[in-house]
Amino acid sequence: MSHDRFRYGLIGAAFCVSILFYSRLPVLVGRHVRIPALDFARISISFTVVAAALAIVLIFKSLAKRDPMRRNYERFRKTYDIFLDLAVVLAIGVHFLLLATMLTPKGIVGRWVSFVPTCLVGLILIVAGNALPRLRPNSALGVRTRWTLGDEAVWRKTHLAGGYILIVFGLTLIAWTLIDFQSVWWVLGPGAVVTVLGLPLLSWIIGRRARRSASPLP
Repeated sequence: MSHDRFRYGLIGAAFCVSILFYSRLPVLVGRHVRIPALDFARISISFTVVAAALAIVLIFKSLAKRDPMRRNYERFRKTYDIFLDLAVVLAIGVHFLLLATMLTPKGIVGRWVSFVPTCLVGLILIVAGNALPRLRPNSALGVRTRWTLGDEAVWRKTHLAGGYILIVFGLTLIAWTLIDFQSVWWVLGPGAVVTVLGLPLLSWIIGRRARRSASPLP
C-alpha cells in the first residue's frame, strides 16, 4: 500500500465513521441548551479534526511541489512520507478517541483513556525523532532557519541533535504519563519550548561555529 492510499484511506474511514455515528452524538450544547437545527457541537466533533488531517496532507503536498529545493525531496522522500503519515495518524487517533469518549456511557471506560493522547504523542515523537536526521534541506519540514538552509552540514547536525531531543521528549512523556498523569504538563511545557525555540537557537549556535571554523586565521 502506498503512503497516499494509507493516508486518504484513513481519512476516508474516519469520515465514514463520523457520518455513521453522527446522529448518536450528544445534542446538548453548553448548559443543556438544545439546538436541533444547527448542532455546531456535533458538527465540529464529527468533522473538524478529519478536515484538518486532510488539509495538512494537501497543504504539505502543495508545498513540496512549489518548494525551490524540491530536487532534494528525492533524497528523503520516504522520510517525508513518514512525517505526513504521523500527522494523519495523530489527528485521526485523537478523532477516534474523542468519538469513543462521547459515545461510550459513563462508567464503562476507565481513567486509563486519559492516558492515551499523551502516550500516542510520545510514540509519534519517538518515531519522528528517529526519522528527523534523514531529512534534507527543504521549505516544508524540519528546522528551517537561515543557518540550516544555508549550510547542509548545519542542517544535518541540527536535525541529528533534534532527533535525540524528540526521542527523549517522547520517552519522558510516556513514562511521566504512566507515573503521574496529573503533572504531565511539567513535561509537555518544557519539551515544547525546547523543541520549538531551542532547536532554532541550536541551529544558530552550530552555524556560528561553522562560520568561525571556516574563516581564515588572521
